[in-house]
Amino acid sequence: MGERHVVEQIQDTVRDNLEHVFGVALENATNEQCYKAVALTVRDRLENIRHEYVEKAEKERTKQIYYLCMEFLVGRSLKNSLYNLGLEDAYRKALAGMGLKLDTLYEEEPDAGLGNGGLGRLAACFMDSLATLGYPATGYSLCYEYGVFRQKLVDGWQTELPDFWLPGGKIWLRSEPEKSVEVHFDGHIEDYWNNRFHVVNHKGYKKVIAVPCDMYIAGYGGKGVSRLRLWRATSSEFDMKLFNGGDYMRAMEQKAMAEIITKVLYPDDNHLEGKSLRL
Repeated sequence: MGERHVVEQIQDTVRDNLEHVFGVALENATNEQCYKAVALTVRDRLENIRHEYVEKAEKERTKQIYYLCMEFLVGRSLKNSLYNLGLEDAYRKALAGMGLKLDTLYEEEPDAGLGNGGLGRLAACFMDSLATLGYPATGYSLCYEYGVFRQKLVDGWQTELPDFWLPGGKIWLRSEPEKSVEVHFDGHIEDYWNNRFHVVNHKGYKKVIAVPCDMYIAGYGGKGVSRLRLWRATSSEFDMKLFNGGDYMRAMEQKAMAEIITKVLYPDDNHLEGKSLRL
């Protein structure tokens, strides 16, 4: 496939995303909308490579690697993906032909709020290296809504503020609600003997729905793509009786408590509630 054809294909898919996903023409699109339209074209490429990559591995019965970590410091996906796929120049030319600057769009993407330091960076490097070497790998973690925090100086004092990364970062996530899993917390165990069988039941538990969201990490040279499966906590519990009685806070309590699990990466553990949440 010639470079000219690749450039034209990029331009067509970006325009198509702007019109059909965001409902806006190129001349009226904001930088944020253009960034997201470009990100979708890259995400689609990564998904296609991943699909072919895993299909080949399964056909050849290749072993697959699964890595569990509390954090993955992946940084910004657009620049990293284009560089590793060898498409940065093609995208730069394509966007220039549309009156856009790739470097300007890079600045629209926030750092993914999924990691904090060395542990997360190491985990992300593992995913990158495994994809580069052609090993089918999947990383597992939580989809933190606010990441860690961002710092701001107020009257000379450090103040911690929420890291709102999802508005610009969730474009890289593909939610898979049909693959959600019900997880049970708290409650108690009841066991008894039924004839000669020992029966154990978990009762009085709280239900949390874990919704998977997939992010893709390209290996250098485009040989492979690692999948990062992130779980977002929510709940389907809703007390209509309390809500209709005007007790709105209690009606939403179960849902709010479930979603707290994936609010921030490392909650303050100077109190019992924080220690419990970290666990």
